[in-house]
Amino acid sequence: MNSKTTFPALLAAALLLAGCATPAPTPAARVTAVPIEREAALAAVNAFRGEHGLKALAINETLMRAATAQSAAMAARDTMDHEVAGVLTTRVETAGYRWGTVAENIAKSYPDYDGAMKAWIHSPGHRRNLLDPRVTEIGFAGERASAGGKPYWTQIFASPSRRVSAPAASEKPLRWGPELRFP
Repeated sequence: MNSKTTFPALLAAALLLAGCATPAPTPAARVTAVPIEREAALAAVNAFRGEHGLKALAINETLMRAATAQSAAMAARDTMDHEVAGVLTTRVETAGYRWGTVAENIAKSYPDYDGAMKAWIHSPGHRRNLLDPRVTEIGFAGERASAGGKPYWTQIFASPSRRVSAPAASEKPLRWGPELRFP
């Protein structure tokens, strides 16, 4: 090869490799949080529950992270879908929450959390989640595409699991044998 063909070939190879080395933007890099006044948002949910004789919910930081991830995934893809980032139960478990009961409300295009909350109150399925007497904790978030996209809202309601953790491998069952007999 002579220098006239070698240089363009090396330049092309270098540019090709440089393109491979540049990571693609992640969904998180393309979205921006929509501000929510945490105490006011929680107060709105708890006031609505209180009107119906239900106990107040507490904010759970793990559920807040799971809600943020769901809103970010919807905003990044400009798609409102409960499973855009995976099944709810898996998303909550991946975030680190051991749930006993879990439910989710999502919305898009409402300018603020209050607007989404009003819509959820007037929607039978979402209202059912807001008024579920089994839930004790909540996480919520809003995200939008950084380039002025629509806001996407998420509420996750849950109660922690009361399951006892699985026995350690070193523990032996109380009874050995292929069958159980009842007196």
